[in-house]
Amino acid sequence: MTTRHHRAPIRLSKLHERWVYVIGGVLFFSGLGWLVFHYFMAIPNEFGDVHNPYEPWWLKLHGAAAMGFLIIMGSLLPVHMTRAWRLRKNRSSGLFMVTLLSVLITTGYGLYYLGSEQTRPWISLIH
Repeated sequence: MTTRHHRAPIRLSKLHERWVYVIGGVLFFSGLGWLVFHYFMAIPNEFGDVHNPYEPWWLKLHGAAAMGFLIIMGSLLPVHMTRAWRLRKNRSSGLFMVTLLSVLITTGYGLYYLGSEQTRPWISLIH
């Protein structure tokens, strides 16, 4: 006999799902904005290209969105992810997401706190 508890879908509330998509979207597009301004919108001058003045603002927005996304992912762990793991649902996609996010979190931390002139290009490439 299966209880209703085990058959219920593992769904987020609409509000929770909306927050995941909004903050995830801001995180993604702010990173994309930084890439565009860093690599394609540099300002040429007589001594070489200089950073676009909007580039740091994209990076600040990306960092703020990353903080929000860490909170959102932390809110998924105790119920959503734990319950899905116990029910053996979406394990491969869940492991992929947890692995991907772990790499992004680790490399983001590395870029901000550990990156030297020698390691920064490699960490940035991975990130």
